[in-house]
Amino acid sequence: MKQLIQMFIIDLKMNFKSFMGSYVAIVPMLALVILRSFLPSVESTTVTFAVVNEGPNAVDQQMIDELDEFANIEAYSNIKDMENKLRGTGSAEGLYWDPEAKQYVSVLERSLKGNKIFSVASRYYRQRYLREHYPGMPRVTEFSSEVPEELSDRTKISPVATMGGAIFIVFLTIMLSFIIGLGVVMDKEFGTDKAIRVTPVSKVDYFIGKSIYPALVILVYTIVSLMMLGLMQVNILQVYMVVLVSFPSTMLFGLLIGALGKNEMEAMGLGKLLSTVIMLSILGGTLLSDSWMWIIWWSPFYWIYAIIEEVYTGTATWGGLSGSSAIIISLTLLYFILFRKKIIEGLS
Repeated sequence: MKQLIQMFIIDLKMNFKSFMGSYVAIVPMLALVILRSFLPSVESTTVTFAVVNEGPNAVDQQMIDELDEFANIEAYSNIKDMENKLRGTGSAEGLYWDPEAKQYVSVLERSLKGNKIFSVASRYYRQRYLREHYPGMPRVTEFSSEVPEELSDRTKISPVATMGGAIFIVFLTIMLSFIIGLGVVMDKEFGTDKAIRVTPVSKVDYFIGKSIYPALVILVYTIVSLMMLGLMQVNILQVYMVVLVSFPSTMLFGLLIGALGKNEMEAMGLGKLLSTVIMLSILGGTLLSDSWMWIIWWSPFYWIYAIIEEVYTGTATWGGLSGSSAIIISLTLLYFILFRKKIIEGLS
């Protein structure tokens, strides 16, 4: 254990000395910030009403409460302030009471193409009026803010968060593989590996020590990504199970880069080539039909992506998770057996 901790400290110092440690700590956060910016906001997913709630033009409080059940309400003291909200483009609607005409006035935002539809407020108020004065009148159309029964089983989470979050985990595993592989190549270039051979540090301690920092990074960024993408309601235990099961694939990918790369530039080129192949399998998982999905079953990273997306959408079961985990571990073990000789020769 002492040698393992010592190896971890040495690796940590080497990583931050070469800026790789800082790179792996900063880049994932930047990726999350960019991904977070694509998530739909409250105003982009619901109608926003700019209502007047004071003075003679105030909208009835009961009307405001009813609209608040399915829309975002922003209250203003007068019509002028309300109109300032409508100077942009989007889905906001203005609403106020005209005391002279004794009716509500609905104002749509400016549109370059022109507004050729009734506002949501006008349609809602028309239904409200008919319910109050003609309760027995048959409905021709029905405006509803509720999810139709045929769509009741759909996920409430944004696909940007679920798919983007799954791709982020795969991206993180690939990037951490680079860190492990480049660390091994740098040790070979500077002769650090030869110096370590004359110490009590075993090869197992060496490789595990090289993997501790990447493991800490992915454990931390997993929970950070859940918080930033609004996925804290998912089964976090399932998420971390997938992350832990995927880490051997990260280590194998890193060892392969470190073993086959004779120098830093060669390792970078090899890593980019392998990353391209891996990302093609992820792309296939999002584009191929079910009948052609077998083409990418060879990639453990596809299975990582597929199961983590199921966890994020709330459709994963422990049985399915166990089955996919077994496939990931089996494929990783198979590739280790296939490339074992190359890895041993490259690290000797």
